[in-house]
Amino acid sequence: MRSAAARHSARFIGRRRLSPFSSPLGPAPPLTSWTGAGAVPLFLVSRPTSGLAGTLAERQDAESSEKEPHRTGEGALREETQFLDLQSLIRQLRDELPARPSKGDPISGEVVAKITKMLQNTKLNPREWRQHAVYRRGRYTRNIVGYSPNQFVALLLCWERGQQSPIHDHTGAHCFIKMLSGKLTERHFAWAPDGSAGPEADAEPLTMDASVPSMSVGFMHDSLGLHRIENPSSEEAAVSLHIYSPPFQECLVFPPTGGPPRTAPMVSVFDSGSEGQPQASPTGGRESLGAPQSLHDFCMGLSEQSQKQEAGTRLDSNVVMDLLLPTDMSPMEWASFASPAHFSEFHPVQHVIHCDDEFSVIVTCWSPGQFVPAHTVGRGRAMWLKVVHGNLCYEEFSGGLFPWENGVESQKVLAEGSTSSMEECGVRLHRLVNQSDNQPAVSVQVFSPPLTQFTFNTVNGTERKDIHRLLGQGGVAAPVAAESMAASMRGLVRTAGCWYLSFSGLKGLLQGELSRPDASDAAVSALLRKAVFNPDEWRERLVQGAAPGAQSLAMSDGEPSIAGVPTPRYVLLAQEKHYTMLLAFWEHRSHEHCVAHIRSSGRSWTLVLEGELEERTFFQGSQGPELRRAGTLKEESLSFVRNPPPASGGGSPHSEWTERSHESDSPCVSLHIYCPQLPEVS
Repeated sequence: MRSAAARHSARFIGRRRLSPFSSPLGPAPPLTSWTGAGAVPLFLVSRPTSGLAGTLAERQDAESSEKEPHRTGEGALREETQFLDLQSLIRQLRDELPARPSKGDPISGEVVAKITKMLQNTKLNPREWRQHAVYRRGRYTRNIVGYSPNQFVALLLCWERGQQSPIHDHTGAHCFIKMLSGKLTERHFAWAPDGSAGPEADAEPLTMDASVPSMSVGFMHDSLGLHRIENPSSEEAAVSLHIYSPPFQECLVFPPTGGPPRTAPMVSVFDSGSEGQPQASPTGGRESLGAPQSLHDFCMGLSEQSQKQEAGTRLDSNVVMDLLLPTDMSPMEWASFASPAHFSEFHPVQHVIHCDDEFSVIVTCWSPGQFVPAHTVGRGRAMWLKVVHGNLCYEEFSGGLFPWENGVESQKVLAEGSTSSMEECGVRLHRLVNQSDNQPAVSVQVFSPPLTQFTFNTVNGTERKDIHRLLGQGGVAAPVAAESMAASMRGLVRTAGCWYLSFSGLKGLLQGELSRPDASDAAVSALLRKAVFNPDEWRERLVQGAAPGAQSLAMSDGEPSIAGVPTPRYVLLAQEKHYTMLLAFWEHRSHEHCVAHIRSSGRSWTLVLEGELEERTFFQGSQGPELRRAGTLKEESLSFVRNPPPASGGGSPHSEWTERSHESDSPCVSLHIYCPQLPEVS
């Protein structure tokens, strides 16, 4: 006889705590009555008028009717809304904007209309873009979030209360503005005959409002004149996404009282070296092993070498050094990973350009004087580093009882072109510094096991920082960051950090993994544990399920419904060959339990997006049901359950099952994935 452990395996996987969604949740809507043996409703079949879904429905109906009178039909806005992560948006921009725009190109009405509509209908995850937000009292700030060489640059601009830009032009580029938070006003100015700023062209400024899709996007071009942007609020900061096509490094700034303009930089670091690209030395004290290779070749070489290794063994450090030593960046890679737009005036800019099961590769752009706070990379993790431009200093700290008691124990100058292996950085507190007052630096770091999140020791305590995947690169550099990241879902098992996703993005990743003959449960669990979804998306899905005429589906659990006990309401997100994905809304009414009995073989994952659930697993023993495991799934917690196939030779088709209940006064939303698919969903 199999042991209990063999018959049933259940794990509760803890998640990091993130900032909870700030909007308060109202009381849950009343349940639609549901009758019929063993049926649990999928999709909401009546429109709620209160609570989580009802509040959203009322708000969106009001916006559609009051602020967007040109739209007709209930739910027109919702049908067009696309929830995207930044990477997906940048990819769409790369596909839709002209591939090789030139400064001064005339306005293309078709392109402007297409990009404007796309941006109006796009909702980005605030948790993602806030990672890039930097505020300063004295002025608004700019930080890069996407880039495609010679095509466009995407910058996140943060505006404190009352801040404004000067009157300026755009050096012949097309400028799109997408509001992410708050409101901005835009004032247009005509060109004066002498090339200075003329009078204001509009009687009233134009308002861009993040809360109204039809007012959330603006466009500007030099043929339309000059403009000035301002945050008019005295209470609320504003955040906007600006797309400039083609990218430019400087613009003209005009005094408000007239007079000739001056040239102002748009980036903190200007091109250096031949043809705008820094030149790195091919060797760092060791003899070159051959002609320089690109970063793409280096990353592919790492993957090939790691595939040759036996399972459980690490690639020899000298092999990595020999691969890294002749590595340089091709012109396209310089433009993709280390253009002037990639440097920040506030902190070093780090991007993951490659991540697989064994390695992550990070390119860092250092402005003069910048450093990363003291940190370790974890016991057992190795780091290799090459300085491809400028000079860096590696500092190790002495051990103290507290981080602020640590002093610099040793320093090592890493000259341009040098390649180093740093095995001890896993346990020794250290940092990298660009000590130059006027020269930028660029470095390539390799970590094994892969690293995608740093843990820094600062005066404010421990701070964790995700390293973002580089967005929008193209040409020969694309496979480095795009293909390898898309194919490296299993590399997430060994990394920390977040992965910002939409449900459609999750669907694509699950399809790729669960359709494999060697599908990895650990990879799916790691993906869900790191996934961060947009709260507006799951609320929107619930609203859509509540719309009149929404299809009503049912999932049978093989048991009659429990009289008087409400069941969760499900929205079907995906019914694929290898899995089923559901969104569940739970409520508490009259102190009753909202219960779902799931009897299915195979594997299932439950991710609590909001609220909390009680989960219990049972086994049908000879004396009746036996409780195997019980636990509370709090917000952002993940549960994985593996059930055996149905017993052969008759008897109960499923001797083990999972019961989930919700007892809190606040609603709960959960995401469920079943593999193989649930045949009962139809």
